[in-house]
Amino acid sequence: MRLSAIDRMTPSMPDFADLHVTIEQLPARRTTGILLGVLLLFAAALLSPFYMIATTALADQALRDAVSTRPVASLQILTGLAFWLVLLGFPIYRLLNTLTRSRTIEMADGRVTVVDRAFGQATSWSAPMTEFLGIAPFLRASLSGVRHELVLVHPDRSRSLLIAMAPRLMQSEVDQVGGALGLPELAPQMLRQRPLSAA
Repeated sequence: MRLSAIDRMTPSMPDFADLHVTIEQLPARRTTGILLGVLLLFAAALLSPFYMIATTALADQALRDAVSTRPVASLQILTGLAFWLVLLGFPIYRLLNTLTRSRTIEMADGRVTVVDRAFGQATSWSAPMTEFLGIAPFLRASLSGVRHELVLVHPDRSRSLLIAMAPRLMQSEVDQVGGALGLPELAPQMLRQRPLSAA
């Protein structure tokens, strides 16, 4: 799951002094649901002419005869239908994927285990804490406002993890998390070299 897609996290600021930390993350479902509803209405409006042609062809023998004598016209209609199905199907699939997506992060015994779920299927991976480079405070601005994030940085950007988020993150909190995990705080220059929004 992309770090920028995470909208809710429970707990938002875990107690990393605990021996076992579990974090649940979810994307923005309300916005995704609204976008999906608008896209489905748009798809229904665009595909309704194909439905009307099909129902008319089934009911009208003369139209069926015209279609059978002109296969190129039928092919054009089917090509147009396939084009719209592909063009609309991909964003609908992506929005449904986002609606069903969740992530669970567990930190225990010096290991990090991540379980990603989408469409009822789960994929997981695990890595020792020593594999991570450190923690990086990150400031994310969006239409809903600004939030402070703490990212557990892995050499493979797809394995970098959002481990804390708050309206404001104090330096003492960053130091406390780094001490509890035994990882250094990364310099701001490294953050600029590593775009963390992709994960």
